Amino acid sequence: MKLLKRWLDSLWHEVDSVNKSFVLDLIDKNEDAKVLDIGCATGYFSRQVADKVGTNKIFGIEVLKETAAKAHNINNVNAVMANAENPFPFRDSSFDIVVSNQVIEHLNNTDNFIKETYRVLCKGGVCIISTPNLASLHSIISLMLGYQPTCTGVSDELICGNPLDPRYGATFGGAKKTHQRIFTARALRELFDFHGFRVESVTGWGLHPLPTFISRHIKCARYSLFLTIKARKLKR
Repeated sequence: MKLLKRWLDSLWHEVDSVNKSFVLDLIDKNEDAKVLDIGCATGYFSRQVADKVGTNKIFGIEVLKETAAKAHNINNVNAVMANAENPFPFRDSSFDIVVSNQVIEHLNNTDNFIKETYRVLCKGGVCIISTPNLASLHSIISLMLGYQPTCTGVSDELICGNPLDPRYGATFGGAKKTHQRIFTARALRELFDFHGFRVESVTGWGLHPLPTFISRHIKCARYSLFLTIKARKLKR
């Protein structure tokens, strides 16, 4: 069991890394663009986004003060400490591109997150949001075994319900870390439609627990481990 869990953990991290590359592939070059990364952490991925866009105007929102400071000091991201559950600390129509990787699922107020993303985007601006998929092959297999899908949680203190989860039995301390709202591809598209975006694509990556060399050749957003939506603001 330990070897299996270790293999699944290494495979998950590999899929996560490839998914970030997939997100970067959706970003167009625009040297004049102003970019916001919601949930920028230490800013490592934010810097990759800025390099892909070709801009130095990269901003971030991070809930932890110490982590926001690292993003600023290490990766030169203009990071501010804020909670993405609340109004974003930026003016209307401030950004050309908004990205967010593996953040929206941690929020209770997903409607506010999408409304605020829309508000801070310029007309014609684009957002690219990546999140786990409730209907992933991995979740379906877990449910068939009678296990809790790893993308969902039942506690803010303990990871439980799936003995195949490499984090099984771990406890949380401090800030809430479990996923609060998990999307299917259809729900993700419909919610962004509802809040005024024109959805350009909903794509997916990783048919976990299948090896990545298989996932590279079978693209099926409906059952992928991660979903990524690319949506555009058409009105002011």
